[in-house]
Amino acid sequence: MTAAAENDIVLSLFKDCDALLQGHFKLTSGKHSEWYFEKIRLIEKPAALEKIVDLLAAKIRREVPGFDTVVSPAYGAIAIGFQAALKLGKTFAFSQRADGKMTIRSGFSGLDGSRAVIVEDILTTGGSVQEVVDCLRERGVAVAGTYVLVDRSAGAVPIDGKPVGSLLSLKVEAFEPEACPLCAKGVPIAKPGASDKKA
Repeated sequence: MTAAAENDIVLSLFKDCDALLQGHFKLTSGKHSEWYFEKIRLIEKPAALEKIVDLLAAKIRREVPGFDTVVSPAYGAIAIGFQAALKLGKTFAFSQRADGKMTIRSGFSGLDGSRAVIVEDILTTGGSVQEVVDCLRERGVAVAGTYVLVDRSAGAVPIDGKPVGSLLSLKVEAFEPEACPLCAKGVPIAKPGASDKKA
C-alpha cells in the first residue's frame, strides 16, 4: 500500500469517527492550533482503531527487523501500542510521568537491555516522544524506531535524529500562544484530552 493510500484511509477513519475537530485548541505542547486529532474517539471505537493499528503493525513489520517490545506513553497511546504489540507478537510496556519526569511504569520485566519500538498517537513537537527515548536509554534500551498514527509536522520533527514513521503525515499549523491568530481574533480556546505534562 502506498503512503498516499494510507493517508487517505487514516484521514477517512478519523473523519468517520468525528475525531478530527476544528476550532481553537491548546495542545499538549502548549502551542495552539485550529485542528485537533481527538484519538479518544478512535479508542472508544475498537473496530475503527483496529483498522488503523493493522496498517501501523504492517508498516512496522516491513520496516523494523528484530526488536523485542513495543513501548507507548500513557495514557492515550496505551491502547494503540498494546494492539500493535499483540499483532506483532511482541511484549508491551508503557511509560508515564512521575513527579514531572517520564519513567517506565514499575512492574514491567525484561525491558532492560532490550530493543524497542515506540508507538505514539499524535506527533506535533516530538517533546513527549523524546522523553520516552531518554527514559528508555537510561535503562539500556535501544530504540529501533518511532511510529505514530498522525505526524502533524509532515516529517519535519525527527526523534533522536531519526525520521518518524507515520500513517498520516500532514502539515498542521501550530502557533506559539503569543503569535496565535485565533487568540488575536478572540476565539474561545479549548484544551481537549489530558496529560500530566507540566506546562
